[in-house]
Amino acid sequence: MNALNKILMITLVLISIALCGCGGKDDPKETNGLGSGEEVTIGIQNSPAMALVMVAEDEGFFDREGVNVTIKEFTAGKFALQAFMGGSLDFCVSGEVPVILATLQGSELRVVTSVVRDTTNECRIIVRKDDSTSDGPEAYFKAGRRRLATSFGGGPEFFTHEFLRAYNIPLDSVELVSMAPQDMPAALRSGSVDGIAIFDPFAYIAEELMGDQAVTFEDEKVYSEFYVISASKQQFEEHPERIEAILRALNSAAKFMDSDPERSKEIVAKYTKLDPEVIEGVWPSFDFAAWLPQELLDVWGRQVDWAIEQGKVPSAVKRPDVRSIVDAEWLRRVRPEAVEFD
Repeated sequence: MNALNKILMITLVLISIALCGCGGKDDPKETNGLGSGEEVTIGIQNSPAMALVMVAEDEGFFDREGVNVTIKEFTAGKFALQAFMGGSLDFCVSGEVPVILATLQGSELRVVTSVVRDTTNECRIIVRKDDSTSDGPEAYFKAGRRRLATSFGGGPEFFTHEFLRAYNIPLDSVELVSMAPQDMPAALRSGSVDGIAIFDPFAYIAEELMGDQAVTFEDEKVYSEFYVISASKQQFEEHPERIEAILRALNSAAKFMDSDPERSKEIVAKYTKLDPEVIEGVWPSFDFAAWLPQELLDVWGRQVDWAIEQGKVPSAVKRPDVRSIVDAEWLRRVRPEAVEFD
């Protein structure tokens, strides 16, 4: 064999190796799931609460399961849910309140997991300090009519009602104002509202902005907010394997976050563009995991009563079986202990 033929043969071998993609990220041998790189879209709110999804994407856990995820960001989970119900997303992550409200309004939703096992004081009330704040929330709200901003149609609004009820504060003694979460810290500082009822990171940002000029009212027994993933009907009917693959990726992300929290915080800071100290400050509010806790069903039951009581749905609306909103089969396959109900 002459030198030219040897060169040609070596070249052909190298091209063949390259085309096979040996050892590459997209090699089907490197994936545990579909192995097809099928694209799916997941809508999320741009918030640290979405850490599990962000880590799964950034660390390649979705890719390893054979799903090519495109994340679509929204300013609030309820807007992601609206886009999802409009058919422009395959999956979405939102608070559990928009899901139960949509269900009561006739939408057929199926939740496959929460991305947090629970939250602790993630929703709280921050108020401008005055002579009454040192005596607690009941004294503060009864000292005069307060103007309180919150996010209507989501977890913060439900939390506000539950908090006021827990401290025997009449709802009509408070002026509730609907406001975008990102606008609340500045509104509190300017004095346009007396207080805000909101989730992290905006609660934390307001606390840092106000310093000793504000007081925080919190009660972990009042409410734990959940962030749930809804899957489209098409996914259940045509691509159920994607659901299981995504849950496997989220479970891998949870293990990674447990083993390397500092890298996980860096990823969340990159996605949210929040300062690292903000991420550090809000991190204890969340227990990140793909999980379906019994408490999710319990809080949905309370929210049905609340929605009817507040006129968000007709009083004659058919009360749903909240268990039917959840399809736990897929998470049970991935991590049986993560499903806390039958």
